[in-house]
Amino acid sequence: MQNLNITWIGQGGYLLNDGKTEICIDPYLSDVVNRVANRPRMAEAPFLPEELKSDVVICTHNHLDHVDIDAIPLMKKDNMLFLAPTDAKNQLSECGVTKFKEFDEGTTVKIGDFELIAVFADHSVPAIGVIVRHNGITLYFSGDTEYHEKLEELKKYNIDMMFICINGKLGNMNVDEAIALTKIINPKVGVPTHYGMFESNTENPENYTSKLECGFEMAYHQEYNISEVLAYV
Repeated sequence: MQNLNITWIGQGGYLLNDGKTEICIDPYLSDVVNRVANRPRMAEAPFLPEELKSDVVICTHNHLDHVDIDAIPLMKKDNMLFLAPTDAKNQLSECGVTKFKEFDEGTTVKIGDFELIAVFADHSVPAIGVIVRHNGITLYFSGDTEYHEKLEELKKYNIDMMFICINGKLGNMNVDEAIALTKIINPKVGVPTHYGMFESNTENPENYTSKLECGFEMAYHQEYNISEVLAYV
């Protein structure tokens, strides 16, 4: 069984860890959206920004719940490589990030046993999705994106497990569109994401999982072994 574990840390955020390398995608660990836009968190942050120990942090686009301007300055960033679209470079620099690599569509980064590929996303600002390959398993994280025919081309990656936004607001596909895309890509497991953080911008994940044989709802801040999930669904 592959030693690759995943934890949902809220909104579009995930931790991937194989015991040697940790990848963090879109950590939202503060309440900055409430401070800026009066939208409080529905779920407490899973841990403090200072406790994040990832080798790589991927920010899929420059919005506050993906580039967390209150949390990133508190992170112990000396040994963290930040990957994000060029559009987010200046914002991350203002947060004290010194190790940055532009991660625009088509870019590939290899670290440890991970291969990270930035793929197309259609959002209100420059954004990416992320393909993660690890020892024969392929994962897809949509980040924030509207439905677009170009997303259907991701089927070529033979995705085992996809994590798809379902909230249907503010530049994201709705749950019916997420279901349609999942059926086209045809992963072994489809996981709904980007819900349960803001009352004004959420969705019931069962509206996705109940309509797909491959649907799987991850519990908040619970670690899963990916091989076990693939075998279970």
